Amino acid sequence: MDTSLAAQLETVLRKAAGDGTALASMTVDYAGEPGDGVLEPKGWVERATRSLVFAQGELRRADGALAASASAVFRRAGD
Repeated sequence: MDTSLAAQLETVLRKAAGDGTALASMTVDYAGEPGDGVLEPKGWVERATRSLVFAQGELRRADGALAASASAVFRRAGD
């Protein structure tokens, strides 16, 4: 895939955080070479407050090995 791991993770995290949020910060941890083939994305919300959403995400290779993970903080619209 031509899209960077960071860009793929940002997309997954944005979906998890939901509409009406804006990315405030994101940290990416790389676990090695992504290899060839499709990476399985997964994103979830760890915690949400009135004004912030804390999300986690990961990309896994076909064999289940971690390619990269990320954590992000999103600001809710209007805050």
